[in-house]
Amino acid sequence: MEVRYPAVAGSFYPSDKALIEMLEEFFNDLGEEGSERRITAGVAPHAGYVFSGYTASRTYKAIFEDGLPETFVILGPNHTGLGSPIAVYPSGKWRTPLGDVEVDSEMAKAIAKLSGIADLDELAHKYEHSIEVQLPFIQYLAEKAGKEVRIVPIALGIQDEEVSEDLGRAIFEASKELGRDVVVVASTDFMHYGAMYGYVPFRARASELPHRIKEWDFRVIRRILDFDVGGMFRELREMNHTMCGPGGVGTAIVYSRLAGALEAELLHYTTSFEVSRSTDAIVGYASIVMRR
Repeated sequence: MEVRYPAVAGSFYPSDKALIEMLEEFFNDLGEEGSERRITAGVAPHAGYVFSGYTASRTYKAIFEDGLPETFVILGPNHTGLGSPIAVYPSGKWRTPLGDVEVDSEMAKAIAKLSGIADLDELAHKYEHSIEVQLPFIQYLAEKAGKEVRIVPIALGIQDEEVSEDLGRAIFEASKELGRDVVVVASTDFMHYGAMYGYVPFRARASELPHRIKEWDFRVIRRILDFDVGGMFRELREMNHTMCGPGGVGTAIVYSRLAGALEAELLHYTTSFEVSRSTDAIVGYASIVMRR
């Protein structure tokens, strides 16, 4: 089987035993695996674990305690620009320091077939970190549960309402066609503030910046909690907001609506400032789940 090797192990997250130690710390309050299976989708960040790992762990903790699915469909932004604009990884395995995770090739091919815009493509994923950094959380919890889970990675170079509607519906229809138990994970960071990102939409005293950034992020988060894809994209356009994975979040909302989700919950929010204490560059991170 084709193996996709890790691109950011040792930089975004540890490549040695420190990874397990970090995950054990993140999940030190983990309960028993549940069986409700009410969660349809989650939102998790993809920055370095020292900045956003705990926030991401809250999404996966909730999914574990709700009950792990057969397949995680993970959507992340394509930061590299390589490959297809809507790239579904077709088959094989993804490797991390915790081992290999199998791609659900049947589900991947069904999504690409049912979508009007997606391609089966490996190149877009070769160096992309936004999906890779989600896998150790999934592997750690699958090991805890004594289960094997599979993934369908989808990298998005185009992110808008049309993409969200198309992919959300394709994932839902594929899950029904194959009888697959699925959770969609949207990998995204929220506001990227600072000159290094070319984005300084407001000036404020350093002590006020984290609060202002949180205000702008929560304008978007409120729309997500309302399952409002159009409203989310309108807020992003009005603010010229730098959230990097709105297409994946929109897809998660569309899929969740079709799967009967009735509520969404913000589990955790933070910014990189809490770790770096630097106001030169600040990124927002949120953990959200959607439930039936």
